[in-house]
Amino acid sequence: MKAKVSAILVLLTFFVLANGAAYAESELVKKFRRALNSKDFATMTILVQKNRNNIPSEVNALVDEAFSPGAAADTRESMFTVAEFLADEYKNQTGDISLLKSVKVRIFESKLSKPVNPALQDGVYTVESVSSDKVKNIFIPDNIIIKKGSTVRWVNNDNVAHLLASVPVIGGGGIFSPTIDPGSTWQYTFNKAGEYYYICFIHKVMYGKVTVVE
Repeated sequence: MKAKVSAILVLLTFFVLANGAAYAESELVKKFRRALNSKDFATMTILVQKNRNNIPSEVNALVDEAFSPGAAADTRESMFTVAEFLADEYKNQTGDISLLKSVKVRIFESKLSKPVNPALQDGVYTVESVSSDKVKNIFIPDNIIIKKGSTVRWVNNDNVAHLLASVPVIGGGGIFSPTIDPGSTWQYTFNKAGEYYYICFIHKVMYGKVTVVE
């Protein structure tokens, strides 16, 4: 039995050395998670009020752990959710939006492919909405860099309608399409440099970004 315990301790020590100190969810985060799960918004507000100075470090620790190599997908999404709600309540109470913006950007960026410089097609840059047997409802390419004054045309090659919308808080606005039916297109000209994050408002798992440079 002692030999078995010793072996477990050795493995645990190796894991901690290889991955850094193990993350331990704080009592604040545990209580906030329980309140969030039960939709006890009053308790969520009180927890942030009483621990306001610690909220930024708690939120950043949550997001850092969510991005750790060993985090399972469902655990990661759960951490993202708690971090966003904590940051949002912190914003409501302090008026400081920077924490919420930072969290949203980190989470959104994690959903995207590496940025690419697409080729012009008939004077515009093309982004397709597609689905396949392996993946459903994605933009290809989903992360592009273009010059100011360029036009992006979204082509719906999917079998369902899409509706594009800018994501508030984290980037430039202006992207808000009508419903784009299968086989239809919609385009938008970017006349101002900046980062434009957008989603399909119908299928909120569809993430896209346009970076506009001078």
